[in-house]
Amino acid sequence: MPLSKIGENAEAISGGFFSLGANLYASTRAYNKNLERDDQLAPSITGVYWAASVAAIKWAYLDSDLPATSDTSLATPPQELLLGTSGTYSELLDQIPKSGNRIFERAEYSKKGLFLFKELNIDGFKYLFFENKNKPKERVSIIGFSLQTE
Repeated sequence: MPLSKIGENAEAISGGFFSLGANLYASTRAYNKNLERDDQLAPSITGVYWAASVAAIKWAYLDSDLPATSDTSLATPPQELLLGTSGTYSELLDQIPKSGNRIFERAEYSKKGLFLFKELNIDGFKYLFFENKNKPKERVSIIGFSLQTE
């Protein structure tokens, strides 16, 4: 989907990320499905995100040297994205299906070996948490959904 269709007031952040409004972000690519760069509808949206802050987006996806805080007390995700929970790690972890061979929980590290986030993947939504240690009451810092098709 072209960014221009939904993001007429989009503000570029960096690395193909745009702010669409309060705590709402989009990742984009500069080419179309045929890998052609001169598409008049580019950039195309590849993912949408709710994030506690722009610093959270930069830390998780844009190799920021400034760690994002996991203090999400000032920003609350929409209830529709929280699966009937308050958005804590332990409550969302309980929502992960217990069957199948898909990876539902993982951690990601930077090229420098720094811990970036742990992720819960539930029904295609990615829930990111920034604490390296297991804190059951830690609240989600980013919720993302990919719009890319295989």
